[in-house]
Amino acid sequence: MAIAAQPLARSARSSVGVRLAAERDVPALIALINRLAAEASLLFVVPVDPETGVEDLRQFLRAAAASGNNAVLVATEGDRLVGLATATGGVHPAKQSTIEIGIGVIETHHGLGIGRALMAGLEEWARAAGIHRLQLPVVTTNEPAIALYRKSGFTIEGTLRQSARVSGRHLDQYMMAKLLV
Repeated sequence: MAIAAQPLARSARSSVGVRLAAERDVPALIALINRLAAEASLLFVVPVDPETGVEDLRQFLRAAAASGNNAVLVATEGDRLVGLATATGGVHPAKQSTIEIGIGVIETHHGLGIGRALMAGLEEWARAAGIHRLQLPVVTTNEPAIALYRKSGFTIEGTLRQSARVSGRHLDQYMMAKLLV
């Protein structure tokens, strides 16, 4: 996609930029994924083995770029990765213009507008890719995330009852979505 090398968005309150992840990011991306997995109990991130996961992640980034409806965006502060956004599109032709998104920002960078910048970057990428619908599940008690999604134009479409298990407890999630019209 032509926008890959250009910044997609910037945080208004910090020097953080957002762009599509590249293969050169893989070692730092693994470190970021593992940090997010350790920090956030309500952000469902699976850790990646720093040695055996390198080639898998490279292949994943190549496949995402080729798909037209999958993407990995990173928030960068200089050479450091401080946030991540993923877009996963459907395979069936009827679902190819709908993507499910996920966002994570390292704890030291919460409250700096990086989540908003990642959302703006995702939306810019999605519009350029011809995506019609953005959707995501979010735990109903994750008030900061829900506030971010509402500010970004998402609405709650329903409740997924006991759809996540965290610390031995079943938690409800909202399904939130935004139509790009």
